[in-house]
Amino acid sequence: MLEDKTVKAGPLAGVRVLDLTWATGGPYGTLLLAFLGAEVIKIETPPDQTGVNTRQMLFPNFSHGGEDVHFLTYNRSKKSVVINLQKESGKEVFYDLVKKADVVFDNFRPGVTGRLGISYETLRRINSRIICCSVSGFGSSGPESRRPAFDTIIEASSGMTAQLLTMLPSGVRPPCYPGTSWADHVGGLTGAYGVLAALYERERTGEGREVDIAMQDMLISMLGYITTGEANFSDWDDPLPRMLWGAFETGDNYLIICGHREGMWRNLIRALDHEEWQDDPRFNSHQERIINGMELRALIEGILKTRPSADWIEIMDQHDVPCNPIHTIKEVINSRQTETRKMMPAMIHKGKKIKAPGNPVKISGFDAPISPPPALGEHTAEILANVLNYPPERIARLKKDGAVA
Repeated sequence: MLEDKTVKAGPLAGVRVLDLTWATGGPYGTLLLAFLGAEVIKIETPPDQTGVNTRQMLFPNFSHGGEDVHFLTYNRSKKSVVINLQKESGKEVFYDLVKKADVVFDNFRPGVTGRLGISYETLRRINSRIICCSVSGFGSSGPESRRPAFDTIIEASSGMTAQLLTMLPSGVRPPCYPGTSWADHVGGLTGAYGVLAALYERERTGEGREVDIAMQDMLISMLGYITTGEANFSDWDDPLPRMLWGAFETGDNYLIICGHREGMWRNLIRALDHEEWQDDPRFNSHQERIINGMELRALIEGILKTRPSADWIEIMDQHDVPCNPIHTIKEVINSRQTETRKMMPAMIHKGKKIKAPGNPVKISGFDAPISPPPALGEHTAEILANVLNYPPERIARLKKDGAVA
């Protein structure tokens, strides 16, 4: 399916998104829409407010040309327009853009869009086809909806952090951060998913929708069978840690091995040269292997420790046992698999070659280049003139008034 290398218009070509997002989750959602061909216009605040700070928000020591790695990652393939929404003249510019847009995407705390005069109820009166997507920690309803929420807060509130604790050996320090911002990224991804559903429905109805995404909701959903188990069984105890699943120590490192399903189990014991375990009453059924899981794990690791990981990978591959070394990020970004899938494409940002994660959605005939993030207000004049058809004198007045920059 993916052999056709012709670069065609993206599946979202012609869709215009007004991006009011900041930090991680919102910008990731709009980045995914940009990767699919949407025109994403990042609405930024004037430099004397917070526009510059969002470009040097987290990692000022790892920056290039005024933007840190965080901004460089999440704001590629977008345009930048500076609008001061605190001024009525600036708000009028935004309203004019809403008339020409398909989507408004934000990740403000619930209530902020209302105070700014840009809520869905307001914008739908300007454009009945507009789709408004809001990504927040707890969503727009419920007793916690107005609480401040960042990624690590939502991981704790959703039960994910507690679930990570159950996987730790005794005496290991508990985590406060699982290594990447899962809640943010899943929130942004789900926002993009909701936007696509609303765009599809609009083709039939001609009407827009409000999409309300709570990061906590998505993590509860991602915990999947665990939340179902906790909700329905008073003695719930996650069996997965006792299954043949996860990290096993070898002679020189660790391997991830999956032998939890019946066919995998038979392949695994053949690879380990212990097919007699198939008839061992401790291990001759899935349930028995769970009950005696720690004992079985110890036996398997005792064998694995006799040889290095490279040997075991070759043996496991020969026997079709799902198995993989634990790669570092450095190994992943330099791997042939990553290169083949174009998952670390380079862009030229202010004279420097910068690599960042590419489009994870591969669609036949579409392989659009990824552009570097825009300079602050880089496209203000272009959008006002070409999209809104403002005459030069009006643009000049708006700039002088501080409504745009």
